[in-house]
Amino acid sequence: MAIGTIIIACCPGGLASNFFTYWTEGDVTLSVCMTTASTILGIGMMPWCIFLYTQSWVSMSTAVVPSYVDIIVALVVLLVPAAFGMLIQWKAPRAAERIALVLNILVNIGLAAFLVITAIAFTPIFKSSWRPYAVAFLYPLLAFIFGYCVAWIFKRTKQQRKTIAFETGVQNTALALSLINLLILQGKGGKGVSEMMIVPTIHGFAVLSEGFMILGLYWAYKKLILKEKGFASLKKNSQANLVANMEEDEKKTTVDSTYVSPSVASVKTVDEAVQTGP
Repeated sequence: MAIGTIIIACCPGGLASNFFTYWTEGDVTLSVCMTTASTILGIGMMPWCIFLYTQSWVSMSTAVVPSYVDIIVALVVLLVPAAFGMLIQWKAPRAAERIALVLNILVNIGLAAFLVITAIAFTPIFKSSWRPYAVAFLYPLLAFIFGYCVAWIFKRTKQQRKTIAFETGVQNTALALSLINLLILQGKGGKGVSEMMIVPTIHGFAVLSEGFMILGLYWAYKKLILKEKGFASLKKNSQANLVANMEEDEKKTTVDSTYVSPSVASVKTVDEAVQTGP
Protein backbone atom coordinates (compact mmCIF):
# COMPACT_ATOMS: atom_id res chain seq x y z
CA MET A 1 0.00 0.00 0.00
CA ALA A 2 2.88 2.36 0.77
CA ILE A 3 4.49 1.66 -2.59
CA GLY A 4 1.17 2.32 -4.33
CA THR A 5 1.05 5.73 -2.63
CA ILE A 6 4.62 6.47 -3.76
CA ILE A 7 3.81 5.44 -7.34
CA ILE A 8 0.84 7.80 -7.63
CA ALA A 9 2.90 10.60 -6.06
CA CYS A 10 5.70 10.10 -8.60
CA CYS A 11 3.37 10.08 -11.62
CA PRO A 12 3.28 13.14 -13.91
CA GLY A 13 0.29 15.45 -14.21
CA GLY A 14 -3.02 14.01 -15.39
CA LEU A 15 -5.31 15.15 -18.20
CA ALA A 16 -8.07 16.04 -15.73
CA SER A 17 -6.03 19.09 -14.67
CA ASN A 18 -6.46 20.55 -18.17
CA PHE A 19 -10.25 20.17 -18.00
CA PHE A 20 -10.54 21.66 -14.52
CA THR A 21 -8.29 24.55 -15.55
CA TYR A 22 -10.52 25.26 -18.54
CA TRP A 23 -13.74 25.05 -16.52
CA THR A 24 -12.42 27.39 -13.81
CA GLU A 25 -11.17 29.89 -16.43
CA GLY A 26 -7.49 29.31 -15.72
CA ASP A 27 -4.49 29.47 -18.02
CA VAL A 28 -5.08 26.49 -20.31
CA THR A 29 -1.86 27.07 -22.25
CA LEU A 30 0.17 26.94 -19.05
CA SER A 31 -1.72 23.83 -17.96
CA VAL A 32 -0.96 21.94 -21.19
CA CYS A 33 2.70 23.03 -21.04
CA MET A 34 3.09 21.89 -17.42
CA THR A 35 1.40 18.54 -18.10
CA THR A 36 3.58 18.00 -21.16
CA ALA A 37 6.78 18.95 -19.33
CA SER A 38 6.02 16.69 -16.35
CA THR A 39 5.17 13.79 -18.68
CA ILE A 40 8.40 14.17 -20.66
CA LEU A 41 10.48 14.50 -17.49
CA GLY A 42 8.66 11.49 -16.10
CA ILE A 43 10.44 9.26 -18.63
CA GLY A 44 13.61 9.57 -16.57
CA MET A 45 12.53 11.04 -13.26
CA MET A 46 9.68 8.67 -12.46
CA PRO A 47 11.78 5.45 -12.35
CA TRP A 48 14.50 7.22 -10.41
CA CYS A 49 12.06 8.69 -7.85
CA ILE A 50 10.29 5.35 -7.39
CA PHE A 51 13.61 3.61 -6.81
CA LEU A 52 14.77 6.37 -4.44
CA TYR A 53 11.63 6.32 -2.29
CA THR A 54 11.22 2.52 -2.24
CA GLN A 55 14.73 1.47 -1.31
CA SER A 56 13.34 -0.19 1.81
CA TRP A 57 11.61 -2.65 -0.51
CA VAL A 58 14.49 -3.48 -2.86
CA SER A 59 12.80 -6.42 -4.54
CA MET A 60 9.77 -4.28 -5.32
CA SER A 61 11.65 -1.18 -6.43
CA THR A 62 13.47 -3.08 -9.15
CA ALA A 63 10.11 -4.31 -10.49
CA VAL A 64 8.18 -1.02 -10.44
CA VAL A 65 9.54 0.60 -13.58
CA PRO A 66 7.20 2.50 -15.95
CA SER A 67 7.04 1.48 -19.57
CA TYR A 68 8.15 4.05 -22.11
CA VAL A 69 5.14 3.07 -24.18
CA ASP A 70 2.83 4.34 -21.41
CA ILE A 71 4.69 7.66 -21.31
CA ILE A 72 4.50 8.04 -25.11
CA VAL A 73 0.80 7.16 -25.13
CA ALA A 74 0.17 9.79 -22.43
CA LEU A 75 1.99 12.40 -24.52
CA VAL A 76 0.04 11.49 -27.68
CA VAL A 77 -3.29 11.62 -25.84
CA LEU A 78 -2.34 15.04 -24.45
CA LEU A 79 -0.72 16.78 -27.43
CA VAL A 80 -2.70 15.52 -30.45
CA PRO A 81 -6.14 16.76 -29.25
CA ALA A 82 -4.54 20.04 -28.11
CA ALA A 83 -2.98 20.52 -31.57
CA PHE A 84 -6.31 19.85 -33.31
CA GLY A 85 -8.08 22.24 -30.95
CA MET A 86 -5.57 25.02 -31.64
CA LEU A 87 -5.92 24.46 -35.39
CA ILE A 88 -9.72 24.63 -35.26
CA GLN A 89 -9.62 27.72 -33.03
CA TRP A 90 -7.31 29.39 -35.56
CA LYS A 91 -9.20 28.46 -38.71
CA ALA A 92 -12.82 28.44 -37.50
CA PRO A 93 -13.38 30.23 -34.17
CA ARG A 94 -17.19 29.91 -34.30
CA ALA A 95 -17.01 26.19 -34.95
CA ALA A 96 -14.49 25.88 -32.12
CA GLU A 97 -17.00 27.36 -29.65
CA ARG A 98 -19.67 24.85 -30.67
CA ILE A 99 -17.25 21.95 -30.53
CA ALA A 100 -16.05 23.08 -27.09
CA LEU A 101 -19.64 23.09 -25.81
CA VAL A 102 -20.28 19.56 -27.08
CA LEU A 103 -16.94 18.27 -25.76
CA ASN A 104 -17.59 19.81 -22.35
CA ILE A 105 -20.82 17.80 -22.11
CA LEU A 106 -19.11 14.60 -23.31
CA VAL A 107 -16.18 15.03 -20.92
CA ASN A 108 -18.52 15.54 -17.96
CA ILE A 109 -20.47 12.43 -18.92
CA GLY A 110 -17.22 10.49 -19.34
CA LEU A 111 -15.86 11.54 -15.95
CA ALA A 112 -19.14 10.72 -14.24
CA ALA A 113 -19.15 7.31 -15.96
CA PHE A 114 -15.56 6.76 -14.81
CA LEU A 115 -16.54 7.40 -11.20
CA VAL A 116 -19.48 4.99 -11.41
CA ILE A 117 -17.52 2.25 -13.20
CA THR A 118 -14.63 2.60 -10.76
CA ALA A 119 -16.96 2.24 -7.79
CA ILE A 120 -18.56 -0.88 -9.34
CA ALA A 121 -15.43 -2.57 -10.70
CA PHE A 122 -13.29 -2.04 -7.60
CA THR A 123 -15.89 -2.61 -4.91
CA PRO A 124 -13.51 -4.67 -2.69
CA ILE A 125 -10.99 -1.84 -2.77
CA PHE A 126 -13.56 0.64 -1.50
CA LYS A 127 -14.19 -1.65 1.47
CA SER A 128 -10.72 -0.89 2.84
CA SER A 129 -10.02 0.72 6.19
CA TRP A 130 -10.05 4.47 6.77
CA ARG A 131 -6.28 4.92 6.30
CA PRO A 132 -6.21 4.57 2.48
CA TYR A 133 -9.18 6.96 2.27
CA ALA A 134 -7.40 9.49 4.46
CA VAL A 135 -4.28 9.36 2.28
CA ALA A 136 -6.17 9.36 -1.03
CA PHE A 137 -8.46 12.28 -0.16
CA LEU A 138 -6.04 14.44 1.84
CA TYR A 139 -3.18 14.16 -0.66
CA PRO A 140 -4.83 15.94 -3.64
CA LEU A 141 -6.58 18.46 -1.38
CA LEU A 142 -3.35 19.47 0.34
CA ALA A 143 -1.59 19.51 -3.04
CA PHE A 144 -4.22 21.92 -4.42
CA ILE A 145 -3.72 24.25 -1.47
CA PHE A 146 0.07 23.98 -1.59
CA GLY A 147 0.23 24.70 -5.33
CA TYR A 148 -2.06 27.72 -5.02
CA CYS A 149 -0.15 29.15 -2.04
CA VAL A 150 3.24 28.76 -3.74
CA ALA A 151 1.90 30.50 -6.86
CA TRP A 152 0.50 33.28 -4.64
CA ILE A 153 3.84 33.72 -2.88
CA PHE A 154 5.55 34.16 -6.25
CA LYS A 155 2.87 36.72 -7.22
CA ARG A 156 1.35 34.82 -10.12
CA THR A 157 -1.95 35.95 -11.62
CA LYS A 158 -5.23 34.42 -10.46
CA GLN A 159 -5.46 32.36 -13.64
CA GLN A 160 -1.96 31.00 -13.15
CA ARG A 161 -2.61 30.25 -9.47
CA LYS A 162 -5.61 28.08 -10.33
CA THR A 163 -3.65 26.34 -13.06
CA ILE A 164 -0.65 25.56 -10.85
CA ALA A 165 -2.97 24.32 -8.09
CA PHE A 166 -4.64 21.80 -10.40
CA GLU A 167 -1.33 20.73 -11.94
CA THR A 168 0.07 20.10 -8.46
CA GLY A 169 -2.90 18.10 -7.21
CA VAL A 170 -3.86 15.99 -10.25
CA GLN A 171 -1.68 12.98 -11.04
CA ASN A 172 -1.88 10.51 -13.93
CA THR A 173 -3.84 7.79 -12.15
CA ALA A 174 -4.19 5.71 -15.31
CA LEU A 175 -0.40 5.48 -15.61
CA ALA A 176 -0.03 4.34 -11.99
CA LEU A 177 -2.71 1.66 -12.38
CA SER A 178 -1.18 0.45 -15.65
CA LEU A 179 2.17 -0.04 -13.89
CA ILE A 180 0.57 -2.06 -11.12
CA ASN A 181 -1.48 -4.11 -13.60
CA LEU A 182 1.73 -4.85 -15.48
CA LEU A 183 3.27 -6.20 -12.29
CA ILE A 184 0.23 -8.39 -11.70
CA LEU A 185 0.35 -9.77 -15.25
CA GLN A 186 4.07 -10.46 -14.95
CA GLY A 187 3.55 -12.21 -11.62
CA LYS A 188 5.94 -9.90 -9.80
CA GLY A 189 5.66 -8.55 -6.29
CA GLY A 190 3.95 -11.53 -4.68
CA LYS A 191 0.59 -11.45 -2.96
CA GLY A 192 0.94 -7.87 -1.75
CA VAL A 193 0.99 -6.37 -5.22
CA SER A 194 -2.81 -6.21 -5.37
CA GLU A 195 -2.81 -3.96 -2.30
CA MET A 196 -0.77 -1.43 -4.27
CA MET A 197 -3.91 -0.60 -6.27
CA ILE A 198 -5.89 0.58 -3.24
CA VAL A 199 -4.54 4.12 -2.84
CA PRO A 200 -4.17 4.93 -6.59
CA THR A 201 -7.74 3.74 -7.29
CA ILE A 202 -9.27 5.74 -4.43
CA HIS A 203 -7.01 8.65 -5.37
CA GLY A 204 -8.48 8.79 -8.89
CA PHE A 205 -11.95 8.87 -7.40
CA ALA A 206 -10.92 11.51 -4.84
CA VAL A 207 -9.26 13.83 -7.38
CA LEU A 208 -12.35 13.96 -9.59
CA SER A 209 -14.68 14.38 -6.61
CA GLU A 210 -12.64 17.21 -5.11
CA GLY A 211 -12.10 18.78 -8.52
CA PHE A 212 -15.84 18.94 -9.17
CA MET A 213 -16.36 20.27 -5.64
CA ILE A 214 -13.87 23.08 -6.28
CA LEU A 215 -15.49 23.72 -9.65
CA GLY A 216 -18.93 24.02 -8.07
CA LEU A 217 -17.66 26.37 -5.37
CA TYR A 218 -15.94 28.52 -7.97
CA TRP A 219 -19.03 28.94 -10.13
CA ALA A 220 -21.22 29.54 -7.06
CA TYR A 221 -18.77 32.23 -5.95
CA LYS A 222 -18.77 33.76 -9.41
CA LYS A 223 -22.55 33.72 -9.79
CA LEU A 224 -23.48 34.94 -6.33
CA ILE A 225 -20.71 36.96 -4.68
CA LEU A 226 -19.13 38.51 -7.76
CA LYS A 227 -22.57 39.30 -9.15
CA GLU A 228 -23.51 41.13 -5.94
CA LYS A 229 -20.22 43.00 -6.01
CA GLY A 230 -20.89 43.98 -9.61
CA PHE A 231 -24.34 45.32 -8.72
CA ALA A 232 -22.92 47.19 -5.73
CA SER A 233 -20.18 48.82 -7.80
CA LEU A 234 -22.69 49.66 -10.54
CA LYS A 235 -25.02 51.24 -7.98
CA LYS A 236 -22.14 53.20 -6.45
CA ASN A 237 -21.03 54.45 -9.86
CA SER A 238 -24.60 55.45 -10.71
CA GLN A 239 -24.92 57.42 -7.47
CA ALA A 240 -21.58 59.10 -8.08
CA ASN A 241 -22.61 60.03 -11.62
CA LEU A 242 -25.93 61.38 -10.33
CA VAL A 243 -24.20 63.57 -7.73
CA ALA A 244 -21.74 64.82 -10.34
CA ASN A 245 -24.57 65.73 -12.73
CA MET A 246 -26.44 67.58 -9.97
CA GLU A 247 -23.33 69.56 -9.09
CA GLU A 248 -22.79 70.41 -12.74
CA ASP A 249 -26.40 71.62 -13.07
CA GLU A 250 -25.99 73.80 -9.96
CA LYS A 251 -22.85 75.36 -11.44
CA LYS A 252 -24.65 76.10 -14.70
CA THR A 253 -27.57 77.66 -12.83
CA THR A 254 -25.20 79.89 -10.82
CA VAL A 255 -23.39 81.03 -13.95
CA ASP A 256 -26.66 81.77 -15.77
CA SER A 257 -28.00 83.84 -12.86
CA THR A 258 -24.86 85.98 -12.61
CA TYR A 259 -24.38 86.44 -16.35
CA VAL A 260 -25.48 89.78 -17.89
CA SER A 261 -25.59 90.11 -21.66
CA PRO A 262 -23.72 93.06 -23.34
CA SER A 263 -26.94 94.56 -24.72
CA VAL A 264 -28.55 94.71 -21.29
CA ALA A 265 -25.39 96.17 -19.81
CA SER A 266 -25.28 98.90 -22.46
CA VAL A 267 -28.94 99.83 -21.87
CA LYS A 268 -28.29 100.14 -18.12
CA THR A 269 -25.31 102.40 -18.84
CA VAL A 270 -27.39 104.72 -21.09
CA ASP A 271 -30.18 104.96 -18.49
CA GLU A 272 -27.73 105.87 -15.78
CA ALA A 273 -26.18 108.57 -18.03
CA VAL A 274 -29.58 110.16 -18.78
CA GLN A 275 -30.55 110.19 -15.12
CA THR A 276 -27.35 111.84 -13.94
CA GLY A 277 -27.32 114.43 -16.77
CA PRO A 278 -24.38 116.57 -17.97
